[in-house]
Amino acid sequence: MHSIAARIEQYDHHTEGFPTLPDGMERDGFIRLFENVAPTMFNLTDAEISTFVRMAEDPRPSDWKSPDREPCCYRRQGEIAARRSKSRYSIARHEKRLADVGLIDKRTMAHGGRSGFDGCGVFFSRAIALVPAMLAHQHQQDALSKERNLLCNTRSIHKGHLKAAINDLADLGADTSQIEAEYEAWPDARQLRRIDMDDLRQHVAEADLLTQQTIILLDETENMQHGCSTSATPYIQDTTQDFNPVCNASVDKRSAGKPAHSGFVGSEPNGPEHCREKDDEKSCETSKGEIRLKLSGPILYGLASPDMQLYIDARTCGRQPTEHDVSAAAVQMLPELGINQTAWRDACEVMGHNDALLALIITDANRFTPEIRVQNPGGYLRGMTNAARNGTLNLVGSLKALAERKDQQNR
Repeated sequence: MHSIAARIEQYDHHTEGFPTLPDGMERDGFIRLFENVAPTMFNLTDAEISTFVRMAEDPRPSDWKSPDREPCCYRRQGEIAARRSKSRYSIARHEKRLADVGLIDKRTMAHGGRSGFDGCGVFFSRAIALVPAMLAHQHQQDALSKERNLLCNTRSIHKGHLKAAINDLADLGADTSQIEAEYEAWPDARQLRRIDMDDLRQHVAEADLLTQQTIILLDETENMQHGCSTSATPYIQDTTQDFNPVCNASVDKRSAGKPAHSGFVGSEPNGPEHCREKDDEKSCETSKGEIRLKLSGPILYGLASPDMQLYIDARTCGRQPTEHDVSAAAVQMLPELGINQTAWRDACEVMGHNDALLALIITDANRFTPEIRVQNPGGYLRGMTNAARNGTLNLVGSLKALAERKDQQNR
């Protein structure tokens, strides 16, 4: 609130005309900005916000842009109350609250009357003076929202991999009761939207650690029982018996900005608010007609772009990467790639979590492929999602083509 107070004080000492909206912002744009920030910046209720908006719509749009005019609502409280379907006493309370937080000035006649002829009414210069603070607050809220989305996407990865590891351990006869108890105590996807950011950061870190420990336990158990680890599969393998891809072409060379080739599949973890974590858990199991790929962490690391490998290295600190490491690192790259929440959610819903992550790896790697050179990863991923939706996707062929290009580069 210190910045708000400073803006109000600055307005109080303003002598060179009235404050105006910044270049490029009109009255309606200011109202949208106010509606976005009012709940968190001023702690206003929906009713108080609606009353402010109703009054702010009265002054002419040009009044908000001219330094020699001050935007003002001259309507009486009774008129505003009728338009808002509220009592006059409710409007009076709203106006008092808006004045207390420094958004309006009330200048009325002795009997409380308002008149444009007498220059009495509700004035908005204080609110205009707060626009820079509102913009800064919105920027901060947008950054926090993006971080929350990223954390929720990452937790979704941890949840899917942990559930799969628990199931595999149970199949091997291992006691998973303690791990399952911790897993069941995790907040669900909706709760993730409401918990404090610091608590969310801590929870995602703890979920990551538990998932890594469980995967290590699974590898050790498999090594003891079978003498080998499932993470050591050294090739791309289609394990679905009835898989019959529509498109057999591995790569279609396209310039940046054009639709993605139908031989690619891409997707990313579901968004936090619309998270389909139950579906993600099912995607860890082979389902009829779905492409299932057995890829080890090191192979996925080799297919990844140099940028993604840096993210993976930051997680592994020199140890051999697991599929979980690669998946978590891939999700961390979503903001850097400019892939928004909607594109990521759609990809996951169409392809499933596992294939979506493979598509994301392909999308990112093709940014460094000269004959493709993807410059719009978000659009490219959407093209892959559409191909999957239309049944014209060949994820296996795309991965093999990527592996071949990587092999040629390393020769």
